[in-house]
Amino acid sequence: MNTILSLLRIIGVLLSLFLLFIFIMPMTVRVINVGNIAGVIFAVWLFCVSCRPVQSFFSRIMHQNGFLTFLYRAVNIGFTAFAVYGIIITCFMALACNSKPADNSTLIVLGAQVRPEGVPSLILRGRIDAAEKYLDEHREAKAVLAGGMGFDEPMSEAKCMYDTMVEDGISPDRLIMEDKSKNTMENFRYSREVLADNDLGEDITVTTDSFHMLRAMLIVRQQGFKGRVGAVCAETRLEFLPTYVVREWFALPFQLIR
Repeated sequence: MNTILSLLRIIGVLLSLFLLFIFIMPMTVRVINVGNIAGVIFAVWLFCVSCRPVQSFFSRIMHQNGFLTFLYRAVNIGFTAFAVYGIIITCFMALACNSKPADNSTLIVLGAQVRPEGVPSLILRGRIDAAEKYLDEHREAKAVLAGGMGFDEPMSEAKCMYDTMVEDGISPDRLIMEDKSKNTMENFRYSREVLADNDLGEDITVTTDSFHMLRAMLIVRQQGFKGRVGAVCAETRLEFLPTYVVREWFALPFQLIR
């Protein structure tokens, strides 16, 4: 039993150091949000409960009075519950990405940041690549490019996607811009109007990153789409994926209560 416990402690320490590296790395390129902040805090907690000298030190301090004992146990229960919740939500994220599109259904490509020089950010480039691959494989399909212009962007996200895809060889006749939206909810609200105006039906295929797909699917249903909803996931750089996945753990509950 002691051998198993020691092995689990070693695994916990190694995992905590790995997670600390994974969540700090995006910060070096100024990607800082609730995802990697929470990830760093969780990694520190995991190290503290896995490293025996550190765990023993905190245990002695916290057991000096009843309130500290309660606080110590509550924190441990909270972090454990957070980890279990995250694992469950991540499984649902993976399932959302496996939603098969209907044949030649209309793409709704969700926008992302446009760089100051007018080129797609890495995330937006990934979504463009995924959309182009789908359009190449489904010659009858069209795409709604959804995204307005943020205060720090030189053009709308829709226009950036349109220009890039046309330059890459996609026919302009297959691309429709929706350039009024400011967030994902508006992406779908205004895209639904575009679908109706162009008689494109209700079957859609959402193109976004894998970490974002579950919330996007939830918003689709909240917006009242009745057709079949498929998924085409963009490839996200692995060093950023954990940060954005954890960010979604926080965003999903807020979306559910809207």
